[in-house]
Amino acid sequence: MSILRPRTSRKGQARRPGFTLIELLVVIAIIAVLIALLLPAVQAAREAARRSQCVNNLKQLGLAMHNYHDVTGSLPWGHGYLGWNDWSGFILMLPYMEQSPLYNSTNFVSGGANPGNGRSLAAGVKYNTTVFATKLNVMLCPSDTDRVTTVYGKTNYAGNSGSGPESFFDNNNDGASNGLFFSIKNAQNSTVKFADIVDGLSNTAAYSERVKGQGYDITTPGYDVLKPSSVQLQLGLTGKGNGQDNVPLPYYTACIALNPNSSPLPGGTGFTAMGSYWFNGHPENGMYNHVMPPNTFACSDGNVNDAGAFPPSSRHSGGVNMLMGDGSVKFIKQTISNPIFWALGTRNRGEVLSADQY
Repeated sequence: MSILRPRTSRKGQARRPGFTLIELLVVIAIIAVLIALLLPAVQAAREAARRSQCVNNLKQLGLAMHNYHDVTGSLPWGHGYLGWNDWSGFILMLPYMEQSPLYNSTNFVSGGANPGNGRSLAAGVKYNTTVFATKLNVMLCPSDTDRVTTVYGKTNYAGNSGSGPESFFDNNNDGASNGLFFSIKNAQNSTVKFADIVDGLSNTAAYSERVKGQGYDITTPGYDVLKPSSVQLQLGLTGKGNGQDNVPLPYYTACIALNPNSSPLPGGTGFTAMGSYWFNGHPENGMYNHVMPPNTFACSDGNVNDAGAFPPSSRHSGGVNMLMGDGSVKFIKQTISNPIFWALGTRNRGEVLSADQY
């Protein structure tokens, strides 16, 4: 005998627990809003950590600079003197950055500081390939992007050569090299002692940041879509006897008037992307100057051993970290007035500065 069971109504069945589509969309929207609110804070925290690392790198360079001076009695050069001696000051400070083995492996041969120079690669003998390929973390700011397509060690830091467009090499020998790191033409002793910094160590820039460029290490990089720009523009203005090579204003006025997106690029050869080599002393690598204000673009007379405006720059918002001669690090706003910025670049012009001016 079969037993008939009554059918249960669907309406009487209990609903299974779960989200409706509308509830799910609401939850997703809430999560998206929270992410949107938290992401800027996370990015800001990461940038703060990266900026702190940049400051620490500069402090390490400051310690090395002071230790070098204590031992040798002067600061290192900005660029080695005379023919093809293109070494930067950083190479001389290696023993004071806990890099003595790297320094001891360096062959200071003529031409040895430029991996693209035929002299350093002549006859199949590749001098200093270990040095060239070595990446030094102390020379790199993690806030910057790396767009330089080279296998060599790069740099985000450069030494202050002064406030004149000829400050890097002072080809006219008229006092344009008024910073801390440079190479006076035909002068073997292109170095500065602390006693020579009469404007005061705390008021004179030593090293600062600079964003790396783009492209190959030997070719002219071209225009740069990022801001601040790493572009180098052509500007033939200086010359012996015209009074515009050892003061910043004429060159600044001409350079700032150019369009960084369309003005002519340097017609000379040998230029590298900014920051291509930490071991090379040319203005694109080991030196910068105080002609153009922070986070602007560079101008050059078209010769790698000539005049130009190569400003400091960084990916930090609003300015650059700058190491002063006394070893302190200060954040220099990109809105700093030109006279104050120019004064920070000189060691012996007698300018009176106070900390609240920059």
